[in-house]
Amino acid sequence: MALDLNPANGPVSRGRIIAVCALIILLSEIATFEILMVYPALPGMAAHFRTLDVAQAASVVTLAGAVVLPLAGKAADRYGKKRIILVMGAIFLLGSILCATTDVFAVLLIGRLLQGSLVGIVNISYALVRDVIPRSYVPIALGSVVTGIGMGAVAGPFLAGALIDNFGFRSVFWFMVIYVGVLLPLHAWLVPESTVRVKSSFDILGAILLGAGLGILLVAVGKGGTWGWGSTTTVGAFGLGVLLLAAFVLRELKAKEPLIDLRVLVGRKFLPTVVAVGLVSYMMNAHSILSPTMFETPHIPGNTYGVGLSALQLALWTFPLGVVGMVVGPLGGYLSKRIGARQVLLASSLCFLVVMFLGSRMFTVQWQVAITSFVAGFAVGFLHSSNANLLQDALPARLGGAGNCIAGVIAMLAASAAVTVTGAIMSGHVRMTLPQSHAVIYGDAAFTQSYLWAGVVGVVGVAIILVMKHGRKPAQGGLVEESDTAARVAVARA
Repeated sequence: MALDLNPANGPVSRGRIIAVCALIILLSEIATFEILMVYPALPGMAAHFRTLDVAQAASVVTLAGAVVLPLAGKAADRYGKKRIILVMGAIFLLGSILCATTDVFAVLLIGRLLQGSLVGIVNISYALVRDVIPRSYVPIALGSVVTGIGMGAVAGPFLAGALIDNFGFRSVFWFMVIYVGVLLPLHAWLVPESTVRVKSSFDILGAILLGAGLGILLVAVGKGGTWGWGSTTTVGAFGLGVLLLAAFVLRELKAKEPLIDLRVLVGRKFLPTVVAVGLVSYMMNAHSILSPTMFETPHIPGNTYGVGLSALQLALWTFPLGVVGMVVGPLGGYLSKRIGARQVLLASSLCFLVVMFLGSRMFTVQWQVAITSFVAGFAVGFLHSSNANLLQDALPARLGGAGNCIAGVIAMLAASAAVTVTGAIMSGHVRMTLPQSHAVIYGDAAFTQSYLWAGVVGVVGVAIILVMKHGRKPAQGGLVEESDTAARVAVARA
């Protein structure tokens, strides 16, 4: 019995809108949980599996998401956004069970690959909100979806800390099994399905070329430090990845029904938005992997950093990030509606640059870390709310699922690049491995250089934001096409 939010069927109460948004938000939180709850578990996983490649447990999720999202977006536009979310949720549950039960690192990575299917839930949720929520509520509703990310950023580290400290890293995955297992049926029962449909076929060859090209490129980035950046293997992998992606572009230009509409990808509104957001989100993901390692590592003579926090203590030190992000998400949606989403994105990027500087100072005092987390909360809240509104105002409704998923792919590539490049930089500055715990101890340069390079990437993002014209006007709650009669009627009713 899905709740009816169609204005054509009579007045829609705010209570219904809030209820539907709440369910979408709660399920969307899993995209935050499967990242932020796993980061504090990485040191324990590295010790348990005795591997220096534990960063792959983070990067493989975004890699899987980048490959799956174009197909998911196409399927969402054809079969319904809610339906595809439910299918991805079922795949996620299988992956979570694998991660919770295996003692083999390779199987853990397979489980994380399956979990990656739900990383893109936020992007499809953006499109679902646009389709089912009355238009006048959409900008703030999109900002409120970010509340889920903020709530996850608040609750995730505390939950992870309590679970890891008392039950080990596996308990994080069991929590996700229970969480999604409860919410998925409620989502299926109460959230209305989008009525927007685009009848098209799947470009299987295009999907294979895109997935293989992206996968090979990201493996080359992750293993380049080990293989040698100038080695035949690394150069060959980069060359093969680029060749496959070039073949994908040629395929999409000739295909009658392409996997990705390249006209959307290179549009004057869409392209600058996704590139700028990708560069800014690089900073966010670099900070997310550096911070837990910095504070959970015990202090070793010769290192500036190192506090030896437990996972729960880490949550207490960094909780301002989630609290502020939860509040700033809806605020970013409101500001996008008043002054333009581009200005909100610019504020996010500048806040992240401050975080990169503060992070490179390697603070070891709680109040200093809290200030860094406070600024990061503003950055995260503004980033996601501005991104959501910029995308909806750049995409026609018929491309809502595919377009949002294209944006998701680029964001995930930025995230995976941030994790793999940061991991590669850190692996070049290993000082020792503690014999009893098998914990890896990095030199100071692992953190200062990682933050420096993330800041350089962020500066390029700021430059793009300053020159982009899209988003300077107040957000509209979605692009309205002249041919879209239903959309214009919805606007008039709202």
